[in-house]
Amino acid sequence: MERIEVLIHKAIAEEKNSHHLQQVLGQRLDQVARVVQLPENDAAQRLCEFVVRYISNVPAMLTDLRDAAQLTGLSHAVEPVIRIATEFFTTPPQAINSDVGLAALMDEAYLAHRLLEEVNEACIHRIGQPLIPLDMALSNVIIHTLIGEPFANDLDELVEAAVERLLEQPQAYENPTFDSFMKRLGSSNLFQIGQRWSCLSSQMGFASPLL
Repeated sequence: MERIEVLIHKAIAEEKNSHHLQQVLGQRLDQVARVVQLPENDAAQRLCEFVVRYISNVPAMLTDLRDAAQLTGLSHAVEPVIRIATEFFTTPPQAINSDVGLAALMDEAYLAHRLLEEVNEACIHRIGQPLIPLDMALSNVIIHTLIGEPFANDLDELVEAAVERLLEQPQAYENPTFDSFMKRLGSSNLFQIGQRWSCLSSQMGFASPLL
């Protein structure tokens, strides 16, 4: 995770001089206002702070997931997810190399967060509960909107392909032992991840107009 943290710290330092991300976000306020209620003052700055936290949370979140998985005996299921999420930063797909700084890391963080979301959906479908109890749905919708279509849809397709590859590994998800152990997890360390990493959009004061 140290390599990811170095990339993030470097991009944050560059942003202080360039304000590139804030300029990009300022151009997309109208689109974001359709999915969340924006603050009346300094909306672009608040969105920028949200995006920086969205990006910065990834390495700490993955470290927590690794530690919790080791304690619960689910490293065999969680490590492949962590590896792919890490590779999105360290060796990003060619498709997202056109941007720079925090704007590029926003794309990479979106891939990592969406990967966790899709893995959860797959586990809910299989055994009725998520592998990693994180609620990033609205935050991911916000970032999807900031990235913009059709590019955000292309990133979603990359995530879907990665999840398909994960689910092709029978040793990780098709083992009956995995099913029975997941059903016994209850309030284990892995499920406490959801308490440590509560909904970022709510923490930052962004709520859906429909709520």
